[in-house]
Amino acid sequence: MKFKRLFFAFGLGMLLFGLPASYVLAYVYCGYHDRTFSMTAYHWNSEFWVNMLVNEANKWNSVHSVLNIGRARSSTVPVGNDGRSVISWIGESDLNRFYSLSWSGAVGWTITWYSGGNCTRITEADVFFNPGITLFTQQTQVPYNLGYQEIALHELGHVVTQDHEDGTLAVMTSGMAVSDVLYTSDKVGWLRSADFSFSVTDRRDMGVFPLRNSGTNKIYSTLSPATVLRGNNVTIRDFTVQNLSSSLVEMNPSFKVYLENTATGTSTEIGWFSWGQFCAYCDWSGNLTYRIPSGMAIGNYRVVAVYQGSDSDNSNGRAVFGTIQVR
Repeated sequence: MKFKRLFFAFGLGMLLFGLPASYVLAYVYCGYHDRTFSMTAYHWNSEFWVNMLVNEANKWNSVHSVLNIGRARSSTVPVGNDGRSVISWIGESDLNRFYSLSWSGAVGWTITWYSGGNCTRITEADVFFNPGITLFTQQTQVPYNLGYQEIALHELGHVVTQDHEDGTLAVMTSGMAVSDVLYTSDKVGWLRSADFSFSVTDRRDMGVFPLRNSGTNKIYSTLSPATVLRGNNVTIRDFTVQNLSSSLVEMNPSFKVYLENTATGTSTEIGWFSWGQFCAYCDWSGNLTYRIPSGMAIGNYRVVAVYQGSDSDNSNGRAVFGTIQVR
């Protein structure tokens, strides 16, 4: 099943929020958590999707630990505003019956209740996934396919108080150009969304992403040309590097660029890029050109960049920009 449109909602009675127009106003949020927020994932067969869900929740928890995901094996799922925050799958008829919503054009819904009115403390959040979702694999090429991990990370972003963000790179975009990683806007939004004081241990985190923000559009990386003669150049267009640390300046961050043979997995380094220092919550987008070694074996290759160093989030330290044919 193909999803032509990605649409999420957030709020009491499906309260929808507007989209910011500038980077300065990019961190949209509503509500707050002042204690651990426990949710239960209801499954009635395999738990593999619950394990993936916990992994996505931990990406938010690495910024500020709030989410606690439990699990329950059950053939039924609690619905409605009953004080229990549930995560599960729900069919069209039940989604419409209990929440007056539809899966038409939607792949995930988060319904949130607050204490004392809108944008106060979140007391309950129910997250449901469209049973038509079929992609449960990590992204290995661009453009990305819309899959469960991306949807889960996005919906949990609503649970931790964030709304949609289309002005910058963000998993909270209402569009489809995302992967299951957090970007600087996502982290800043979560840090700023608290209505209480909490301590955060800042962590080193350099990320590289195969897309670039252009206004409200997200442009995927491309490789030019798609077929490259040995000894000639290939250009990576429209990729982004970010320092996702909130206050730590990254000194001498570097990335290596490799060709990975799609048949054998063999890697060949073709270049690198680096900075003397990279300021906190800063990013860079652009194009880079590299020469294909004249002795390279003929074949199909993934072009990837990998962060050279250790940091707090390995999920965003590698980007696959696409595939070229070397002749």
